[in-house]
Amino acid sequence: MSGTYKTFKYMLDFACLGGKCEDTCCKGWDIRIDKFHYQLMQEKVAATGAEAAAEFARHVQLNDGESAGDQNYAHINLRADGFCPFLDQDSWCSLHKNYGEAPLSNICAYYPRVLSQCGNTVELSGAMSCPEMVRKCLFGAGHDELVDFDPAILPRPDDYPLTRELSLPADDDYYDHFVAVRNILMQLATLEGFSFESRLYFMATFANRIGKFYHHDCQLPDPKRLTAELKQALNASGLEKLDDFVIKYSPAEPIAVIVVQSVLQLRMQQFPHEYTSRLATEIFQSYAEHFPDASPDVLIQALPPEPLWALYRSRKETIDRCFSLELEEYLSRFLVNCLYREWFITMPDLFTYLQMLVIRLAVLRFLLYSHTGINQLAEQLAAKNSKPTDKELGELRDIVVKVVYNYSRSIDHNLPFLRVVYDAMNEQQMMTFDYAMPFIRF
Repeated sequence: MSGTYKTFKYMLDFACLGGKCEDTCCKGWDIRIDKFHYQLMQEKVAATGAEAAAEFARHVQLNDGESAGDQNYAHINLRADGFCPFLDQDSWCSLHKNYGEAPLSNICAYYPRVLSQCGNTVELSGAMSCPEMVRKCLFGAGHDELVDFDPAILPRPDDYPLTRELSLPADDDYYDHFVAVRNILMQLATLEGFSFESRLYFMATFANRIGKFYHHDCQLPDPKRLTAELKQALNASGLEKLDDFVIKYSPAEPIAVIVVQSVLQLRMQQFPHEYTSRLATEIFQSYAEHFPDASPDVLIQALPPEPLWALYRSRKETIDRCFSLELEEYLSRFLVNCLYREWFITMPDLFTYLQMLVIRLAVLRFLLYSHTGINQLAEQLAAKNSKPTDKELGELRDIVVKVVYNYSRSIDHNLPFLRVVYDAMNEQQMMTFDYAMPFIRF
C-alpha cells in the first residue's frame, strides 16, 4: 500500500527471544487461525508426511457456529497443562522451526506487535504482555519518538494483520479529529517538569472539558472550538495552576484503594493460581500483618480501607525516596504505549477512556509500590543512605518487568474482565470527573 509507516524507535529492533525468554506466549491463550493460513499450514504439514499430518489434524480444529468465518476459521487445542502442543522442548514453535513464518497464524507470526491503519498511516506498537516488549518500551531508547519504519522489519511484510482501521475523512467528527486529539494527549503525557500524577490530571481535565461537545456520534457545531481547546490544553500558565492543585490535593476518603482492592480480590477469586493473583495475595497478606483482627484469608475479607491507604502511602513514600525517577519514567512510558496502541475512539468519549486508564494505572501502581521486593530494596538503600547501584537498579527492573507483563496478561489486556470493572464503576456513578482525582493521586 502507499502511505507512511510509523512506530516508536524502540520497536525497530524488537525480536522474539524464543527459548531464551523467561516465559512463553504459547500457554493459556486462545490461538485462532484464519482460513488462508490454515490451508497453507495444512499443505506444508501434509507434504512432510502422514505422521505430521495426523498430529496437525489432532491438535488443530475447525471452528463452527456463528463466530466462525474466514478470519476465525480454526483454533489450536491446548494441552492439558495449557501449553500449545506445537511448543518443543527448547521453547520454540515446531511449526515455525519446520515451515517458517509464512504459514503461521497471524497472532503467532506477529505477537506482540500491534498494527493499526489510521488514514494512510500504518501504526506499529507493542503489547505489554510480552516481557521483552516491556523491556524495550520501559528501558529502551526512543520511547516517545515516533519514526518512519520500513515494513521489511515485519515478519511477513506483504501479509500483515490490522487490528483496527480508520478511513479518513470518516464524515464523523469524533473520528476525523482523533489524530489531533491523541497528539495532544501524548504531548501532555510526556511534558517535562511535571510529575506523572500532574500529567494524568492535565489529560483528565482536557478530556472532561472537550467531552461536552466531542464524543461518539458528535457533530461539531463549530470546529474552531475544538481547535481552541487543543491549543489551550498546552497553555503554560494553565498547566502550572493545575499542577499546583494536584500538589495540594489530599483525598478526603480512600475511594481509590477500595476500588483497587476490589479489582484485585475479584481476580484473586477467579484465577488464584496466576502470577498477578498470587502477587496480590502476598501483598495483602503483608498488609494484613498490621491488622491483628483481619481474617487470614485475604480472598474473603477486605482490609479496612483507611489504614490500608495509610500503609500503602507509607510504602510508596519509602520507595519514592529511592526510585521515584525510575518508576515515574517507567509508568510514563507505559502510559504513552497505551495512548498509541489503544484508540480512545473505541469508547463513547475521551473522558470515559481516560477514567478507565487511570483506574488501570492505579491497580498497576498498587502492585508496584506494594511489592515486597521493591520495598525491601528501598529500605536497604534508606538504611545505607545511598543511591541505588547498577545492580540494585537491575533488580528493580527485573521486578518491574515481571509485574508489568503479568498484569497486562491478566488485567490490562483482558477486555472481558475490564468490562466487569467498567460496569461496576458505572453502576456506582464513578465514571465522572469528580472521581478522577482519587485514582490519579494514588
